[in-house]
Amino acid sequence: MKFVFQTPIFSILMILPCASYAQLDSSYELLLGSSTHNSSLEATKPVKAVEKKKRKPTNDDSATNVQASTKVASPTPTVVPPVETEKPLEEPTLTQQAQSLFASESGKVNNFYETKFEENDYRQNKVEISFAPGFATTESSSNFSYRNYRSVFSGMNLGANVWLTPAMGLGGNFMFSLGADTSADAVTGTRTPARFEMLDVGLKFRKFFGFSSTSKSLETNLMYTDSQMTVPSDDVNRARLKTSGVGIKMILRVPTSSEFSWMFGGSFYPRLQHSEEKTGVSVNSGSNVENTRIGLQFGSEINLSQQSQIFYELSGSSERNLFEGTAGITDPATGTKPKNVSVTNSLYMFSLGYRWGN
Repeated sequence: MKFVFQTPIFSILMILPCASYAQLDSSYELLLGSSTHNSSLEATKPVKAVEKKKRKPTNDDSATNVQASTKVASPTPTVVPPVETEKPLEEPTLTQQAQSLFASESGKVNNFYETKFEENDYRQNKVEISFAPGFATTESSSNFSYRNYRSVFSGMNLGANVWLTPAMGLGGNFMFSLGADTSADAVTGTRTPARFEMLDVGLKFRKFFGFSSTSKSLETNLMYTDSQMTVPSDDVNRARLKTSGVGIKMILRVPTSSEFSWMFGGSFYPRLQHSEEKTGVSVNSGSNVENTRIGLQFGSEINLSQQSQIFYELSGSSERNLFEGTAGITDPATGTKPKNVSVTNSLYMFSLGYRWGN
């Protein structure tokens, strides 16, 4: 009896572990099956990208929000307008200066030069007067004895300039002899009183190569010249001679300092008119066809002040007169009437002078 009761208990005890094992096994299969199924679903389903969330601004005011969607406008650069530099004044041309004289605007031209020249520059003078005593010699050589002569004399050279502007003006020089005579009879060697005169007047133009007191300048003169030799009206050995015409004269001034300048010049008269006037004898060298004159000068100038300058000058000129045909009178030296008379007249003069200006 005791054995029978113990057998059912033993059987129950054996069945309970099996049931627990089966339940555990089914739970395990359920767990594995569910995991495998979920894995296949996740493999076929596309993975959605995770969007990064922006940090929410702590301040809703866009003006102070660094991450605001609206861009902060950059400051507009300040545009500085270009500064207009004042252009340097240019020297008025000769045409402008000439026009200003008729338009009463010469003061503007003069003001320009006043700002350029130094205070005591004599080129600012409007009026200049000069005188220069000198020593001269003239000689005429020809194949006609009435036109052969030689004279040595003292002379005086007077000059005056009026500068309408520092670069444009009027001026002239008048040279005349003092106590001159000339050879008379070519056979006996007698002499006769004579007077030599030369007048040059015209327009003056100056070109400045700078405005300092040591700057070079070139003076160009459009000149009218009139020169003559006068002998007594009853002289039987010489005729009165006269030459006139228009030419050009140029002077280059080269300063080495504010007090001293060298001067180099030249003149040319291409077409002159020449005549022989009757005295005690009617000298006719033939038909005058050509007359020219060329000259050179050299000197220096000492500038004492704006009003005073001392200068010296050595000048020389040569005039050529050509005639056609036969002379109208017999030559006393040869006893014949020469043909195609030619005359070369040379003049050399040294002068020392003083110029006053204001």
